[in-house]
Amino acid sequence: MLKSKKTIAGQSILYLILSILLLLAFVPIFLMLSVSLKSTYQLNTNFWGFPNPIFWSNYSVAFSSIYLNMLNSFLYVAAAVVLLVFLAAMGGYVFAVLDFPGRTVLYFLLMSMMMIPAVLTLTPRYVMISDLGLKNNPLALILPWVTGGQVMAIVLCRTFIEQSPRSVFESARLDGANELRVFISFAAPLAKPILTTVAIMNLISFYNDYLWPLMVIGDSKKQVATVAIQSFMADSGNDGMGQSVAGFVLITLPLLILFTFTSRIYMEGLTSGALKG
Repeated sequence: MLKSKKTIAGQSILYLILSILLLLAFVPIFLMLSVSLKSTYQLNTNFWGFPNPIFWSNYSVAFSSIYLNMLNSFLYVAAAVVLLVFLAAMGGYVFAVLDFPGRTVLYFLLMSMMMIPAVLTLTPRYVMISDLGLKNNPLALILPWVTGGQVMAIVLCRTFIEQSPRSVFESARLDGANELRVFISFAAPLAKPILTTVAIMNLISFYNDYLWPLMVIGDSKKQVATVAIQSFMADSGNDGMGQSVAGFVLITLPLLILFTFTSRIYMEGLTSGALKG
């Protein structure tokens, strides 16, 4: 009985500590929302208090300034994610199912590319994009995003597809299906969990990208939200802090909603694919 009481007391203390840590983790979010609803006068006189009155106009001003850039981000990221997932699924299928000379060597060469820091490829990528005449073109973002995310995506897809029953693929071939048919009708549907994980992982990465869009996109109308919000913040100055923070809330909200509804799928795909075997 004494041991049981000690266990209950220990668990209660643990839950209390975890609750406090969770509350502290939400403090920056609450503060950001509070600041986004205040006027400059309220920020200067009562920074830590609740907004009174609430300035919803901060959001309308911010949205009118960055809505086009948010739309650009959605379109560029969606195109890049769809292309990346399709190519990664095909690459994972080839390395997992097909047997060809040099497969193991090519796979290890592919994995070795993960050892190269992304920052070292910035200059070569920029020179290549400039030589191809793609600056200020959405392809300057989409193509490097797709190629840059391929390595990890192919490794995850290959690991997952390798665990799929080979008898399914063999049966399809005996029925006369070619490799493309086997991939589209059998391998891709079986790999949906890991493909979803790859899509979410890269979607967040692409949407949050700041440095590369800043380097290759100079036209403000073609720019993405992460860069546009910095320009909006600089233009607003200290007198528009509430509007600037409202802009940050707006561009953060899509990712927050996405991860809220897909976090379970993301973790299931990651644990069933990347950690299998």
